[in-house]
Amino acid sequence: MDKFLYFRTVADVDNDDGAAGAATQLTSVCVPAKNIMAMAPATATTLIIRYKPMKNVGGAGASGEEVLTDTVTLTVTSHKHKDVVDALVAAINSNKLYTDGFIDVVDTVTTNLANATVSAIFFHPDITGVSGYTSDTNATGLAVAAAIS
Repeated sequence: MDKFLYFRTVADVDNDDGAAGAATQLTSVCVPAKNIMAMAPATATTLIIRYKPMKNVGGAGASGEEVLTDTVTLTVTSHKHKDVVDALVAAINSNKLYTDGFIDVVDTVTTNLANATVSAIFFHPDITGVSGYTSDTNATGLAVAAAIS
């Protein structure tokens, strides 16, 4: 079964409209796990998940090159990248976990459709939020930093 990683960075589900301030910015994204190309630290507290682009557009950069990857940047507890990556890889590869194929990595919604308070979801205790999403050109969606201490 294919697995999918889900990321959402809005506090109120009513605001999950796909636009975090511009048409190129997303409030949530669901990525096929099979499209992940790399997971690597960017700083002591950020982990970049790089995957095949949702849409690849020629001329994305100044010199006309094509964008080869999209990214989601997670904020993590300092120097806990390996623990988070190991847990994600285990979940993706497991035949017994996440049998519906859906891995909710970060969901910062705390107000649902019924306006009831719900708890935000973090796949691993060392994930503290999402600090960025990049797709195609220079989009920086998922722009609302979701760090929760």
